[in-house]
Amino acid sequence: MITEVTIEHFKKFGREEFHLDSSIVLAGPNNSGKTTLLQAISVWNLGVQKWLSERQELSKAKERTGIPITRKDFTAIPLREMNLLWLDRRTAYRKDESPERRSGEHKLIKISLSGRSPSTREEWRLAVGLRYANKEQVYVWLEDGNGNHVVDAPRAAKEMAVVHVPPFSGIGAEETGLNSGYQNMLVGQGKPGDILRNLLLQVYKKREQGEAEPWLSLVRSVRDLFGYQLSDPIYNELTDPFIRVEYGHEEGDTTFDIASAGSGFHQVLMLLSFFHARPASVLLLDEPDAHLHVILQRQVFDTLRSTAREKQCQLLVSTHSEVILQDAAPEQILSFYGSPHRLQVASEKDQVREALKRLSSLDLLSAESG
Repeated sequence: MITEVTIEHFKKFGREEFHLDSSIVLAGPNNSGKTTLLQAISVWNLGVQKWLSERQELSKAKERTGIPITRKDFTAIPLREMNLLWLDRRTAYRKDESPERRSGEHKLIKISLSGRSPSTREEWRLAVGLRYANKEQVYVWLEDGNGNHVVDAPRAAKEMAVVHVPPFSGIGAEETGLNSGYQNMLVGQGKPGDILRNLLLQVYKKREQGEAEPWLSLVRSVRDLFGYQLSDPIYNELTDPFIRVEYGHEEGDTTFDIASAGSGFHQVLMLLSFFHARPASVLLLDEPDAHLHVILQRQVFDTLRSTAREKQCQLLVSTHSEVILQDAAPEQILSFYGSPHRLQVASEKDQVREALKRLSSLDLLSAESG
């Protein structure tokens, strides 16, 4: 479990610390840094995985300078240029910006995570550093809690599986089978809807490994939430290049392609599919309440929390939903109004909810007047 995140020079933050728990709700206005925190954890995870995959072939020079990662391989978030990772896109220090730094010296991104092993309760800390090379490439390395470069990572950090689910972006009419690398690229580009059928197929195929429960659980959740019966996915790459997934009303025989359903159904199906297709120890959900009716928001959030508890999964949820805030304890809310901070008492939660109400009203008024 992640207990603390420290971010330096990354996107919106010059330097910021975040203290987390097993279930945390990120609340605040647009462009306040909620998504940036989720993306930072996702970038940290990408950096660790890339480093560990190459550590056996590391030269002494690469241990010092880091391994190169190109924009094409940077699947954590969508980027047109690599300098968009840096605060104000400034990858080097300006004259007189810092008494300790020379003008033109590289400004390094540092994303440091502290955690605790769920089994041994052992505490660990590991940082990922990024240095800008050019618009198409950065260099990445690992550091311990004292800022020293390290080749290996703590066992608990290596075993931690992080899954980032960006906001739903729509679903295509057709979808062919895609390998995991290409799926990750599409998710990093903010297109999780483009792999929805692939995720459903992956959950279904777990039955072949003797794991029938994930698919049965997903089908039950869809039936309980919507009253729909989800059909088994059909895919044969030799005879038909497209994955077919359909649903029907329980009382009827007619089935429809999942693309025919509404956006709320797609949103829930995507969340459940990620949950069951990609078992995670840390699940980052960006606005899972989007497209959902108020009543459904509570039902879906309850389902996600109960499933997370069963799977011992840490849940970080970015939201504008008053319903989700209402159901979260004050200490489970990380507010992005002002400097990011954890709430302590119920009155602070009420203030955040009121702020969200005012923000929503102003947004609606702006949209109508525009």
